[in-house]
Amino acid sequence: MTQHELWDITARLHSSDFRFVDLTHTFFPGQPKFAMLPDQETTRIFTVDEQGFTVDRYSLVGQWGTHVDPPIHFVNNARTLDELSVEDMILPLVVLNLVDAVQDNPNYAVSTQDIERWEAEHGPIPAGSFVALRTDWHKRWDTDDLYGKDQDGHNNCPGWSLEALEALHQRGVTAIGHETTDTDPGSSIDQGNFECELYWLKMDHWQIELMAHLNEVPEAGALIVATWAKPKDGTGFPARVFAVVPR
Repeated sequence: MTQHELWDITARLHSSDFRFVDLTHTFFPGQPKFAMLPDQETTRIFTVDEQGFTVDRYSLVGQWGTHVDPPIHFVNNARTLDELSVEDMILPLVVLNLVDAVQDNPNYAVSTQDIERWEAEHGPIPAGSFVALRTDWHKRWDTDDLYGKDQDGHNNCPGWSLEALEALHQRGVTAIGHETTDTDPGSSIDQGNFECELYWLKMDHWQIELMAHLNEVPEAGALIVATWAKPKDGTGFPARVFAVVPR
């Protein structure tokens, strides 16, 4: 490696060869959320006019907006946010495009066949990668219809299957992400069944929920960068996530 090779890499990433895609929703009071969570409260405690600087106090739960779930979110004595490695914050990005499937079945759960179809086209899912589920559910953010509730109050939203997550674990995948509020599909949520999220976190993986704009990245070939704050013993936090995409 030359003395400034990393600087050269950075310059190339900012060249016309690549583009950056923000995969993060802007969070705010009143945004879509899991029903049991309290809303965000924002208070301005200092202003430029009065004190010479602006400071806001934010009161929000960790699982707010586009956020990271570390293993401890579902598993006692598991890894916390501050224990997740920074080396794992930049990963190859695999996108499973299941937009057509969820149009026919909003409670669709990713299958092992979906994974095998991706691999038949793009090659083996690399170990140490981030696998994102694209459903275009992020487009429901502005209408707060992420759960797709019907007239009977049932949830209708896609998610993962246990078999698919087991297959990704066997392939050495580091993390997963999805545009929905939960890992499990709506039909499972209705039954109080969160076995998919429990499994993934129990296997010492982490995930990003409520991702956005996966429709702007390819199924293979991009990098994902996922970062978050470092609260001691943190159980979840809003994340800033983006992709680096070849043009």
